[in-house]
Amino acid sequence: MKISGDREYRVDVGGVKYGMERIESGQLDQALFDTPGVGNTACAVFTLRFAPLVSPPRMAQVLPYIRDKGEAAWTPLGVFWIDQRRERDGWMELTCYDVMMKGEVTWVPAQELEFPMTMERAARTIAGLMGTELDPRCQFEPYTVDYPANGYTLREVLGYIAAAHGGNWFATAEGKLLLAPLYGSMPPETNYLVEQDGGALTFGGVRILV
Repeated sequence: MKISGDREYRVDVGGVKYGMERIESGQLDQALFDTPGVGNTACAVFTLRFAPLVSPPRMAQVLPYIRDKGEAAWTPLGVFWIDQRRERDGWMELTCYDVMMKGEVTWVPAQELEFPMTMERAARTIAGLMGTELDPRCQFEPYTVDYPANGYTLREVLGYIAAAHGGNWFATAEGKLLLAPLYGSMPPETNYLVEQDGGALTFGGVRILV
C-alpha cells in the first residue's frame, strides 16, 4: 500500500515514532482463517519500508496507527514484533508478526495446574504465556481439555479450543486474543472502521477491526 490520500499513518518502531515523511510504504495482511473452516489461529503480518533514525533492536515491538487528516486521535492497527529486517536503497524493510507467532512453543503446563481444565481457563493461561490476554468479547462453552500430551504447542491447543467452538482465533488491534465464531455473528461490541458513506476503511486492503 502506498502511503497517500486523505489518511495519515504513524509507526512506532522500538519506541521511536515515525511519521509519513519517513514512511515509504506499509502493508498489513490479516485474515480470519489460514484455510477455510474452523480451528484456525490466524497470524497477521505487517511489512514496513521506512527510513530509520536508529537501527531498531531485534524483535523490537512495532505499532502502526492510522487517522484521517485533521483528526487528533490515532487508531491502532495492531501489535507486532520484528522477525526480519533488510536494508535496501537507503531504506529499511521490516517483516513483523503479531502475538500469534509467540504460540509456536510447546505447552508444558505448570505443576499446580489441574486437568481436565475448562477451555476458558486454558485459553487464559495460554494467553498469559504468550504475553497477552483474552479480549473480553470471547465467549466460551463449558468444555474441557485434557493434559496436552505429545508436545502440542500453545497455538495448537488454541486451535483445538477454536474448533470446539466453531470459530477461529486472531489478535485484535490491541494485541489481545479474540475467539471469533465462524457461524453466527460476532459479539455486538465488534465494529469495523468505515468511511462516512459506510464503505470499509482498509489498510493494505484489510478491514480494520476496533
